[in-house]
Amino acid sequence: MAQPKNVPTSIQHIIRMFNTNVDGNRRVAAALTQIRGMGKRISDAIVKRSGIDPSKRAGELSQEELDLLTECIANPKKLNLPDWMFNRRNDPVDGTTSHLVGTQIDAVFRLQLEKGKKIGLVRAYRLMNGLKVRGQKTKSNGRGGKTVGVSRKK
Repeated sequence: MAQPKNVPTSIQHIIRMFNTNVDGNRRVAAALTQIRGMGKRISDAIVKRSGIDPSKRAGELSQEELDLLTECIANPKKLNLPDWMFNRRNDPVDGTTSHLVGTQIDAVFRLQLEKGKKIGLVRAYRLMNGLKVRGQKTKSNGRGGKTVGVSRKK
């Protein structure tokens, strides 16, 4: 009979990071992708560069490792990751490159939308009205609301 792999006696099933419930049963890099703004590539790079064992489950991490991981996610420039990995390159306000996570994404998007409305961008008005922004056709696809069939003549 096969020996069971190293199963920890105590595992934290849900971890709270950046206002998100992270599944503690998944491997660390895969669990981090549940945080808004963290994709597979950036989460894998952060886990490897921070020195945390990638084969560990997220619930097995100690409090020190969780604090280190939180700090690295909040400021990934410390890890000398390439700029193309960040999701906010060449910020129009100050020209810096940063990585936004969680509620930061919503806040920056809202600010950009308000600024766009103020200067009269078509993109901002289309986003406000729930229309397509990038030149797609809107006649048949992307419709909202209930479908209405054709009524028959009596």
